[in-house]
Amino acid sequence: MHYFMSRKFSFALIVLGSLTLFSSCGEDDDPIGEEDDPIGEEIRRNQNVNDWILENMDEWYLWNDKLPVKTNKNLDPKNYFESLLYRASDRFSGIQENFTELLESLSGVQLEAGYDFTGGGWDENSMAGLITYVKPNSPASQAGLKRGDFFLTINGARLPRNNDEVLRNLQNALYANHTLEIIEGNSIREVPLSVVKYEENPIFLDTVYEISNKKIGYLIYNFFAQDNGDNSLAYVKELNQVFGKLQEQSINELILDLRYNSGGAMSTSVALASMIANRPSSDLFAKEEYNSLLDSYLREVGGANYNKTFFQDQIEKYDMKGTVLERVAINKLTGLNRIYVLTSSNRTASASELIINGLKPYMDVVLIGTTTVGKNVGSVILYERDPQKQKNNTWGMLPIVFKIMNAANSSDYGNGFLPDVEVDEYQELPLFPLFPLGDTEEVMLRTALTHIGVRAEKNNLRAEKTAPFSFRPVISSIDLTPARKNVVLD
Repeated sequence: MHYFMSRKFSFALIVLGSLTLFSSCGEDDDPIGEEDDPIGEEIRRNQNVNDWILENMDEWYLWNDKLPVKTNKNLDPKNYFESLLYRASDRFSGIQENFTELLESLSGVQLEAGYDFTGGGWDENSMAGLITYVKPNSPASQAGLKRGDFFLTINGARLPRNNDEVLRNLQNALYANHTLEIIEGNSIREVPLSVVKYEENPIFLDTVYEISNKKIGYLIYNFFAQDNGDNSLAYVKELNQVFGKLQEQSINELILDLRYNSGGAMSTSVALASMIANRPSSDLFAKEEYNSLLDSYLREVGGANYNKTFFQDQIEKYDMKGTVLERVAINKLTGLNRIYVLTSSNRTASASELIINGLKPYMDVVLIGTTTVGKNVGSVILYERDPQKQKNNTWGMLPIVFKIMNAANSSDYGNGFLPDVEVDEYQELPLFPLFPLGDTEEVMLRTALTHIGVRAEKNNLRAEKTAPFSFRPVISSIDLTPARKNVVLD
């Protein structure tokens, strides 16, 4: 979910986007066609979009001094954008043809059936899909899909291990009505699934376990978003209410489950950190480094602290001019000097890693799981703001704009954070299926509870079925959703 996006850019995107700054790149374009030539018209359209891409990359891109000297603006915009990237350091910048869908996806709104899965080994040529979680009140939940279900095909097509084209076809199938073949013992059950425009709430589960005289809060948080895009702050207000309840129950420990959280808005990340750490608003949470052009401009309009983000006492709602419309006091936990964070190698990224890094100078952060993705950089979302120009340019892009560090000036997690306690949620397969999320027998939660020093009573929810093969993850459904992959917006 995703980017890092703080309110300082709500102003800068409007102002800087209207400036004409220097362009360091030349052109290497072929002559365009005649007015009535369809191919020539497509080239002209591509060139117009690519002019916009290059202008914005010149201004915003962290590595703008590494942009190529000559470019071919006759390319389609996706290939042109990718031709500009500094691949030696950049593995996260992205572009999408429809900026409206991109904006919605970053807020958890997209056409889907409402489940996530991981693909893993079935045989040497194909994979099986393992349902990792099913979203509440979705077509998938209504169809009876459950965490731990295996499927072999989507619309009758197997999941290949290494065929990118077939995987792209499967990606398209996921966002239209489709059918899964679910393995049930020695039989197959076909499950037809419809897709709807689904608004996912990032709070998947929150609860408190009372075990051995300890009160342990548990939160599964799946992406960082303030709301569904309507500027209501509904999601972050609900998150604040969750922490109000945790505070009322006087929890002794907190387990934050970010194993499926690939990022999101920095504004929500700092709000969550403020709820956890109970730090004064004078304490630094994070600071960013930009290219020299953007650094000079933002320092001039934003002052000495333009690139610093501090812990918060309030959740604030702004309009596009920076006027405060609403303030809500943040509910802060007291007496908590450590936090347990559950992580995964292909999902825990960006704003999730920002939480880890930002909290480290102030409390003990115990990581349980596998090494995180390693995204210590952030993006802003750029798209054409002029409604007239949008008719010919619907593209939205997420270039890497800044590098981010914590109050100790540490940003050394480009290769990911190593876990303090290594555990893989698939490690018990095929002996046992995946337990429901929140079940104290679920391997990652169980490991965290054990590390805390408590052991819940077994609840006898172990299913009779077992996995039909030794499952090792290869790809996840979020890899097929580019707008939500490893995003952190500033």
